Amino acid sequence: MQKEWLATNQAGFSLVEVILSTAVFVLLVTALVGAYLYGQEATALAGNRARATMLAEEGLEAVRNIKDANFSNLSDGTHGLVISGNQWTLSGSSDVTDIFTRQVIISSADAKRKSVTANITWQQNPQRTGSLSLATRFTNWQASAASPASCNDYAVQQGYSVGTCRQNTQQCTNNGETYLSGGDSNCVTDFPGDPSHDTCCALP
Repeated sequence: MQKEWLATNQAGFSLVEVILSTAVFVLLVTALVGAYLYGQEATALAGNRARATMLAEEGLEAVRNIKDANFSNLSDGTHGLVISGNQWTLSGSSDVTDIFTRQVIISSADAKRKSVTANITWQQNPQRTGSLSLATRFTNWQASAASPASCNDYAVQQGYSVGTCRQNTQQCTNNGETYLSGGDSNCVTDFPGDPSHDTCCALP
């Protein structure tokens, strides 16, 4: 009678062990699969965010090119970007590249400055939307620069340390200076009635 009880008890313990082992195995597999799927989603999100950053940077550079052509091209509002005739232009209210939608928002900071924000949005998955924004400010520096009143002012605006009016370009060479034709008109002003001093020379 005792032997029969021991055999039944041992069989019962074996069944419990099988159930526990199976449960632990299922939990382990579930955790591994979950970690793998989460890692895949995180990698995809990082890749999409990197692409969104490049599109936002491209948008700001495109607006810079539009501004360099003519500052008045930067009209306030929400715009898209297109290439027309090998030039960037503002078009519509957004532009789409693959899964990404880009909007460029332009607003006036003051009479000579524009604030520009590039917004990128995309659908990461059915439950999750990604978004990214980059912003900068552009200045109409050409309007801000004062007209040079002298050869020296002109030379400094061109990146030289000092400018001097001389009689001719040979004197520029003799003094180790660079001839700046754009500053000649200021030399005529500096020496009214004396056309011999009509050459603007500059030192680095």
